Amino acid sequence: MVILDKVKINITDDCFAPRKTRILDYKGPDPFMWVRGADALLRSVWETSATGIFEPRWMWDWTGDPIQLYYWKMARHSRTTGRWSEIWISIRMVGFKYKSKNEGTFRMEIEPMVKHKFKGNKLEAFLWWIYWHLFYNRYRQELIDRCRKMTERFIAAIKEMYSMGSIEVE
Repeated sequence: MVILDKVKINITDDCFAPRKTRILDYKGPDPFMWVRGADALLRSVWETSATGIFEPRWMWDWTGDPIQLYYWKMARHSRTTGRWSEIWISIRMVGFKYKSKNEGTFRMEIEPMVKHKFKGNKLEAFLWWIYWHLFYNRYRQELIDRCRKMTERFIAAIKEMYSMGSIEVE
């Protein structure tokens, strides 16, 4: 029957819209300090559990001088955000560190997002869209605001860790 066909709806909201990311640039001592303390910082500031932290990509090149690093970490906010929504953060870092001086640079791209997913048949999807527009949209805006505030606290913690000044917005 046509009405019982399965439907999947995926919506992703950027928390820093109209910008998608925040960029942090750093030059100074121990640029890879973030890598050692990333999980603890995400658990305390982003309020996530150990099982909510993922490392999709992790690449080191120790052979040369400077040492090169590409690091991608994702985390899911562990507090309840509703049946259809999750708050995520994606952190990508590219850095270089000189072996002799323990100094270097990194560029960190921080992308927070709220993901909404719904699965059901066509009738349920139709009713869900009505519910979304009448009631859930206000809650969605609250989730985006919560995501933005948590990410700003996270950026402030990183800036404090590295004694950084202002951040560059691209």
